[in-house]
Amino acid sequence: MDRYVEDLHIENALRDCGYPDWTFQKVKKQMKTITSKKKQKRDSANWRLVILPYEEGTSERIARVMRKHQIPVAMRLVKTLKSLLVHPKDKQEKEEITDCVYKIPCASCEKSYIGETGRRFGTTLKEHKTEVESITSKPFTRNQRASSLSEQNKSALTDHASHDNHVINWPAATILDRELDKSTRWIKEAVHIQKEGRQSLNRNDGRYPLSHTYDRFLATSHHYRGKNWKKN
Repeated sequence: MDRYVEDLHIENALRDCGYPDWTFQKVKKQMKTITSKKKQKRDSANWRLVILPYEEGTSERIARVMRKHQIPVAMRLVKTLKSLLVHPKDKQEKEEITDCVYKIPCASCEKSYIGETGRRFGTTLKEHKTEVESITSKPFTRNQRASSLSEQNKSALTDHASHDNHVINWPAATILDRELDKSTRWIKEAVHIQKEGRQSLNRNDGRYPLSHTYDRFLATSHHYRGKNWKKN
């Protein structure tokens, strides 16, 4: 209120000095524009820069949507000349890899289990295998078998093997992604689970509740493949 009274006093004083009306309108319009730009800058500063892996045709569409909502976006190349030509270190055996998202397929059907771990993949794989074998190797009577079908084991992989009497394809277990940051690794796990769709053995969508807004994109996109690990 005090600011309004002060501005009105200055405006009246300038009118008394002979300033025309159009000058006041022009100044008010300029001040409104400056205020609007400051607000946009302040709002955009509240968003962290989103860095997208560049995939032709896909990254541009996502960036356009984000920029409409004033979300700053930058692109980075997944494959560079350096990554294709320079290999300063020997490739790790997959069992020695840590901080990864992995996939364990079933040998009896087309379904697979998706998981993530910050430890050695070999350690996690061994734990899965030990749990599955501890359940499936037990001799069950007919009543015990019926009772076991209602029990839920630690891993959905174990449930699948015991409830459906299926065999897990341990040698075909693969690394889908590598990520040091735990939160980002959870997001990548959720992405791969949703991409697996009905072929997923997981009980839920992973540790990170990925919005189902992405379901249609993930179901139709063949661009997201993560940093697939391959042994040379």
